[in-house]
Amino acid sequence: MKKLLLSLCACAIMTTSMAQDLQKATLYAPGFDAASMEGIFGTIYGMSPNGEYAAGYDDFLGSCAFTWKRSTGEFEIIDLASMIMDVSNDGTFVGNYWVEIPGSDGAVAARPGYYKDGVWSPLPLLRAEAMLTSGIGDADDMNGCATAISGDAKFIGGYITDEFVYKLYPALWQWNEETKEYDLINTFENIQESIDKLECPYGWVVKGMSDDGTILTGFSEWGSGARSAAAIINGEEKRLTCLRDPMDVYNETGVDQYLDAEGYAMVSPNGQYLAGFYAASANMTDLKGFTWTPDQESVAFLGSYTVAACIDNNGVAYGSNSPMGAPALYKNGEMTLLSEIYTWEEPTGASFSTIFATSEDGGVMGGIAMVGFSMGAIQIPAVLVANGTEGIDQVKGEANSVTMYSGWAFINGAYNNARVYNMQGVLVAEANEGNIDLNNAPAGVYIVNVDGQSFKVVK
Repeated sequence: MKKLLLSLCACAIMTTSMAQDLQKATLYAPGFDAASMEGIFGTIYGMSPNGEYAAGYDDFLGSCAFTWKRSTGEFEIIDLASMIMDVSNDGTFVGNYWVEIPGSDGAVAARPGYYKDGVWSPLPLLRAEAMLTSGIGDADDMNGCATAISGDAKFIGGYITDEFVYKLYPALWQWNEETKEYDLINTFENIQESIDKLECPYGWVVKGMSDDGTILTGFSEWGSGARSAAAIINGEEKRLTCLRDPMDVYNETGVDQYLDAEGYAMVSPNGQYLAGFYAASANMTDLKGFTWTPDQESVAFLGSYTVAACIDNNGVAYGSNSPMGAPALYKNGEMTLLSEIYTWEEPTGASFSTIFATSEDGGVMGGIAMVGFSMGAIQIPAVLVANGTEGIDQVKGEANSVTMYSGWAFINGAYNNARVYNMQGVLVAEANEGNIDLNNAPAGVYIVNVDGQSFKVVK
């Protein structure tokens, strides 16, 4: 599968300095030798809500999965694993692993499963074992993957295929206490029908899940290959970005569109908050992080070249201030560098970077540290453990902010009334909730008044 590669970026974004003492935190990273390329490389993609476990895999040098335990502070490579994407509070890991295809004379394939107490177990599929498709490298998840698990390990979310190799469908498994196995309880037939109508190379890829299994997040593809950061809420799909297929827009308007939009969404364990990032194309053109709440159904963009890759139960999003930049958090729409809250020691030659996973309270954060070597830079997994969340609690943020993007005025934060005026003082749009569609308004400068506070935007 095509994977999102965040390139190095020297973008600098101004933040508001915080007048508080830095708190001591501990950074855990595996041993590595950049010169000989020996060690554990890759990214932390999953964190248990209680912060006791983390997991990920190396999608750069090879499909090598690894785990981390807070009790020991140690990283461990998992033999025979293809990918590990998430972990529950009791240390049940999910991903996919290699199996021999029955009757194939030794051919192997990766299939969705869960890893507990040193043993991989399979998850039910739509296709029979003998129909598994062999693949390596970027195709190591062509039969699907378990990508998310609830804190109590009751639910597992992911994506699977049937006879189509690259028609990926969202899937939900539930633990059966009687059989002591997981049952495939939902394959979202309504979404399958939508995917089958598209000439898309992939389909619906699940990245995250709420603890009660009612919300799945990730990305949904269009027929052109462009991706929307999206959510499935109580069985219904909600596209959050790239709301229309760029090819349809081009056919209607004749205006060139990016046809390889990237990005995905994640959800907090309690299901109350979503965060993610979106770029108009695979080369990260106009990359923006965003947050979203199911109650308001409004996307709030966080600024250009920001990355929001996960979110905690308090609505605080985590990521970095730019692709592969400095670790940062976003609270009420305002960015704060982690270095303004915590101090930590880093391994020689490594620099803590983007946060991709967090505990439910934000006290434990996992992601990557960048390591330089002869050909540039490579990433190793890293986990930052803070002594409590007092530093995060002190971050205030702003009540509202407005970002103009793709013809919409995106309003961050709850509000009672928002009015949009042109420079002649004429009211052109008004709303009491959500974001404001200005696609039919002419290009120019506008003033958005949100509950008495004014913001200038340019369309």
